[in-house]
Amino acid sequence: MKFTASHLLYGVVIACLCAIGIAFLYSTGYLGEEFAVRENYLRQCFFICAGVLAAFCILRIRTGSTLWRILAFGGYGISVLLLMIVLVMGKSIGGARRWLDFGPMLLQPAEFARVFTILAAAVLLDGRSIPKKWELLAGLTAFLLPMVLIILEPSYGNAMSLLFPMMAMIGTRYLPKWLWGLALFLCIVLIIGASLGIQRQRQVDQVDQVDQVDQESQTTGFFKAYHLKRLKSFLSAEGGWNEQQSVMAVAGGGLTGKGYLNGTMKNLGFLPRTVAPTDFIFAVVAEEGGFLFGVLPLLALYWTLLMILMHWAGRAQDRLCLNLIAGGSILIFTHIVVGVGMAIRLLPVIGLPLPLLSYGGSFTIAVFIILGAMAAADGHRSDESSEDRKAEKGTIVFALGRLLKVNLKNK
Repeated sequence: MKFTASHLLYGVVIACLCAIGIAFLYSTGYLGEEFAVRENYLRQCFFICAGVLAAFCILRIRTGSTLWRILAFGGYGISVLLLMIVLVMGKSIGGARRWLDFGPMLLQPAEFARVFTILAAAVLLDGRSIPKKWELLAGLTAFLLPMVLIILEPSYGNAMSLLFPMMAMIGTRYLPKWLWGLALFLCIVLIIGASLGIQRQRQVDQVDQVDQVDQESQTTGFFKAYHLKRLKSFLSAEGGWNEQQSVMAVAGGGLTGKGYLNGTMKNLGFLPRTVAPTDFIFAVVAEEGGFLFGVLPLLALYWTLLMILMHWAGRAQDRLCLNLIAGGSILIFTHIVVGVGMAIRLLPVIGLPLPLLSYGGSFTIAVFIILGAMAAADGHRSDESSEDRKAEKGTIVFALGRLLKVNLKNK
């Protein structure tokens, strides 16, 4: 494997995000000098070490090799099997059956299923593995099977997060550039329009139809009671408790924050300690670090990570590597957008944590697996042109432009 400047920067960004995550997980467990700190941050250190080990193992496997295909399809098959098992024998928490209980730890198969689905679909859609007439059907089936099983848990957030990688991988494979750009533009317009419409609806308090539903006692054929409760909270002018406290924490941080370990909403328990380390850790970062020392550095690190991935996608040498990086980067991007959007009430609470920041064993290890796979896809390129070497010396922000000049060997 050839390590370049972008790989070094990639590792530095990941290390910085992990360090920030551990620091603020310590903060979420800190209540004062007279109380013991909750050990979530120590468990997260273990999960990160396990994830790094998994990523380094994947880095040694050449993308597209026989061993790589065994990893992709073997992991996919085991993940689907575990998704079936969890529906029958899984541990039920909060009305959802998503976890397998292994005594000291809980395993969430959906997290690994999403990653190995991207790996397997990248192979199926590479233009060489199966006949072209079956390629689209095989790719769609690879995505839809785990999505259906995840929905049955139910875990609509995890299922939804697979939809965007599927659109990216299939869209870049079959849609012309102009149509793909138009679809992306329309999606952005739709999201902005929906956001403005919801904000307007909140201002005039037009939520009468939702208020008529007893969220605690009624369940539709698709949505459970807690889904309807979250929807009501999102559409209402005041929001639910967690959302209120999260927005207050973000706003209370101001420009420079209240100082590390001094977050009021978290320390006093207004932002519940059950969600502060996971779905709403962004609120803790914003309250204690403020915009300048919390939000801005965090978003800059995520932006840099995504730009590196776009740079790698732009110089991908075959369809398999492009599929893998496109699908994996979109999955990471979805988590970032939703994780931040939930904390500031731009999006409803759907339980997608922030990559490398939020607490969670299955999620953290799964993120490292996909990060390692994308680094392997770029690092095992057969050669490096002078244009690639020149790009390595340039500013990584401008690498996005290279995505518009993808030249694949096996197109």
